[in-house]
Amino acid sequence: MELSSFNEIICPFNTEWKFHKADLMDLVDKENDFALRNFDTECLNGKSYYAYNIPGLQYYLAIYPNGDDEEDRGETWAFLIFYGSNERRISAEYTISVKSANFSKNVNRFFGDDDGWGSILCKTDEFFDSKSKYFVNGEIIINVKGILKAKRPSTSIISAPISLQWKIKEYDLKVEMEESDNGYLYSETVVVSSFPEVSYYLSFTPNRIKGGNQSMTEVSLHIEFENEEKIEAVYDICIDSANYRESDHEIFESETAGWGLVVCSTNDLFDPLKRFIVNGVLTIDFNGILMVKRDQFFTLNVFKSP
Repeated sequence: MELSSFNEIICPFNTEWKFHKADLMDLVDKENDFALRNFDTECLNGKSYYAYNIPGLQYYLAIYPNGDDEEDRGETWAFLIFYGSNERRISAEYTISVKSANFSKNVNRFFGDDDGWGSILCKTDEFFDSKSKYFVNGEIIINVKGILKAKRPSTSIISAPISLQWKIKEYDLKVEMEESDNGYLYSETVVVSSFPEVSYYLSFTPNRIKGGNQSMTEVSLHIEFENEEKIEAVYDICIDSANYRESDHEIFESETAGWGLVVCSTNDLFDPLKRFIVNGVLTIDFNGILMVKRDQFFTLNVFKSP
């Protein structure tokens, strides 16, 4: 196994993602040659993972059952996507495989921030065929195994994991909507033990209206700090019951109010078929990494020979 050097960080990884066939089928119209039902939801994003020794590097797998653009319609693709690498290129050498279908493909590429590379699995009709070997007991298991390489940063980076599960009652969402447009609900505030005077929390807007357009919902990350000039955050937000998973990579400065991600329309939020709210509760899972750069100082001891 390759080892990290003074100038380069090496991170081996071996990650598995599972997707349910029924969830992928919901994205396409089987009776219309598997045409996409909604071009805003072309894919399912898998769980996000973070490289254990490359600060802030996040990666996840996304499946596009009917391609990610017009040229690829009629084909099923799997993309490995990276976040948090805008100041450095990531070298990735890996094999993507589906053991049940005897499928494997080797990839060797460089990646930037919010960058990915797709591998075609098969034709869409073959993918969803009742005799397809891609699915076992109603789910597909995709494995990605390989090595990530990144240039070691010239300044040291102190990082800290962050996580939060927030349960919001449907009643509270409706009360907030009745009281005002663009109103906010707030999670608990979490203090980051390894960063003095740094804390974070989430906010949720059930009916954000911009420019008279359709009412949307939005979840935002807020970071409060005093002693740092800026803090970098790479994170993902998941509503597992609705297969909602989104990632973001932002810089927070003292005047930054927060960074938000659109979740869905207000109508979809309260639609039981969309499953954002289950048993009267909206459950949001949040994970990520906070990073602060520190200058490195080296002490050089010079000895004179006698």
